Amino acid sequence: MAYRLIDAAGLQRGRLTGLVLRGEDLADVGQVAEQISLDAAREDRLLAEAVSDRIREKFGPGAIGPAAAYRHAS
Repeated sequence: MAYRLIDAAGLQRGRLTGLVLRGEDLADVGQVAEQISLDAAREDRLLAEAVSDRIREKFGPGAIGPAAAYRHAS
């Protein structure tokens, strides 16, 4: 809904400096499937973190690390 509001503003070069959303009759956190977010980069990082945790659980703590720490194969 927030993205649709921003798109509806039709700004070509303008910049929104604030947007207020008001929620009424909100559901308890235990009753919702997923919390929405307007920060796609943060959501991507959280997803990558969850995947990394699953890989470490399956293959051990040394399975994932900085690329610079690995030696070249050849």
